[in-house]
Amino acid sequence: MFPSQQRGNKERVIEFSSRPHHQQQKISEDLILDADHAHHHASLDIINFADKKLQSISTNKLLYESTASDKINHYRNSDNKDYKKKNEKLIHREIERQRRQEMATLHASLRSLLPLEFIKGKRSMSDHMNEAKNYIKHLQKRIKELSAKRDELKKLTENNSSNPEETHECEKYDHSGFFSVHEIDNNVGVGIEVSSSFGEERLFPLSKLLKLMLDEGLGVVNCVTSQINGRLIHSVQCEVTNSSDDRADLPALRKKIVHLVPAFKCSD
Repeated sequence: MFPSQQRGNKERVIEFSSRPHHQQQKISEDLILDADHAHHHASLDIINFADKKLQSISTNKLLYESTASDKINHYRNSDNKDYKKKNEKLIHREIERQRRQEMATLHASLRSLLPLEFIKGKRSMSDHMNEAKNYIKHLQKRIKELSAKRDELKKLTENNSSNPEETHECEKYDHSGFFSVHEIDNNVGVGIEVSSSFGEERLFPLSKLLKLMLDEGLGVVNCVTSQINGRLIHSVQCEVTNSSDDRADLPALRKKIVHLVPAFKCSD
């Protein structure tokens, strides 16, 4: 509005006030400030929202990456475990195959060493192992027997070479073979019995005994060989053919037989 004032000379003076313009300018400035303030708050809200979104996205990304990494590691560990199990199975299978192959080779070698009478009619490996044990025991027994015979022969050779003229030398040896010399028909004839086990008959050759009888003037009337209880019995009957002496010297004959076969005992 344009206020007016009357002065003394009644002149009306119109005064123009600048206050409304000032108020309008002030209102405009306030509006601008309010708009700026609102715009500033809106910008801050947008920035905060964006930061939260970025943080949420970053967090989700980290969680996703962590989960993906865990899954990869899990699958990788699972693959490693499966690979180790398969590898262990393959190694075990190869070791078992080599063991079976070595067992088959050893079994074939063992079977080739066994005599046919031990494995005849037996095909399984367990039977062959059992027969191998029996064969080892058989060989050990034979070794002991042969060692005993070797020692006996060695002892006989040493004693025979050291004192071959000793009387009744047969009493010094501990053998199962023995002989006896006795008279028959009132000392007109001589009977000789020789007893030996199997294997000892070669130590008492019957041909040498018969030759000795002839050298001593005794004629062989009868000679019989029989087997009794697993032993060989030689029975020889002789008669005196030397006209100068109708009686046989039995002690001298025993001594000559002992000298001929020192491994046999004289049972008379």
